[in-house]
Amino acid sequence: MQNCFFVALLLLTLTNSFTEAKSWIEFGYRKTKVIVWNELGGGQELRIHCKSKDDDLGIHVLKTHYGVDWTFRPNLFHTTLFYCAMEWGDGKIHWFDIYTWHRDYERCSNCQWIVKESGPCFYDTATRMFDFCYQWNRVSLMK
Repeated sequence: MQNCFFVALLLLTLTNSFTEAKSWIEFGYRKTKVIVWNELGGGQELRIHCKSKDDDLGIHVLKTHYGVDWTFRPNLFHTTLFYCAMEWGDGKIHWFDIYTWHRDYERCSNCQWIVKESGPCFYDTATRMFDFCYQWNRVSLMK
């Protein structure tokens, strides 16, 4: 009977420790949402394919002013990276790291981007504008 009590106490302690650890992880690494909008103009459709090491979000075709979004929790190792291949009427594939831990974790939990031909632009909550614009990581011809 005494052994059963200690086993039950041990299981209760382990369960509480796991629950506390899980709560810490969920608290420390909040859910993050990324939204990417097509702002190419001229009625051009944007074909976008985003991935991380663990997740393939599939191909989406976005009309002008439409977007795609997803939610995730950054990993414990501060290496979370989502990158996207984007293609439209110019016959080239444009690549961009749409979310990186070191650039984005502190600045957004709702990370919004617009895609323009010149590159993606990030939404600045202070100015309420998409005024952080970047160049494409890489551009390659479609085969």
